[in-house]
Amino acid sequence: MTQMRSDHPGWARPAVIAAAVLIAVHGLIHLMGVSLLWKLGEPGQLRYADAVPEPGTAAAYTVGGLWLAAAVLFVAAAVLLAAGRAAWRMTALAGVVVSAPVIGLAPGQAVAGLAVDGLVLVLVAVSWLRTRQVPS
Repeated sequence: MTQMRSDHPGWARPAVIAAAVLIAVHGLIHLMGVSLLWKLGEPGQLRYADAVPEPGTAAAYTVGGLWLAAAVLFVAAAVLLAAGRAAWRMTALAGVVVSAPVIGLAPGQAVAGLAVDGLVLVLVAVSWLRTRQVPS
């Protein structure tokens, strides 16, 4: 388990929690894609008529499964991050690898999701670089 060092500034723990919340919310938003593609409902402003692939088809169930996998990976990454476990980085990276292509199928409605995927990559990179610093 990765413990927060005692030389971390006072804002470090709240920043970690904020990042975990952002990642978890991003994962939960992926469930909207599952709902739409699996014809469980039209969440928010998402409509069956605009969805790609067509909801209820075999392709839609496959893509919906990918949306679900991304949701699970992001929520798991958020829990691992909040718990101080280094495994959050690989879990979050796996989430981005699944998330970005499925978001790319509906870029008009999900451009913010691609931006959050990019932010997650930045968070992982910064976290990884901070653990590699040699204390002076």
